[in-house]
Amino acid sequence: MKHGEHARTEEREHLKLALTTFALQLDAFEMRTQDILLGVNKPNNPVPRLRGGRGLRRDHAIDDQ
Repeated sequence: MKHGEHARTEEREHLKLALTTFALQLDAFEMRTQDILLGVNKPNNPVPRLRGGRGLRRDHAIDDQ
């Protein structure tokens, strides 16, 4: 096997490992956040206010742009 072919094969194996690792991390993240994401999609679920204050939430403020 030539050096170039060996380098390509090794890089392909590294990419496969990186992709597999990413897929596993994504699955773990989805499992941890599944209940939170399902709760957000419920129609009668109120949006919590930040710091219990009144008025606009900080992420909706116009002057933050």
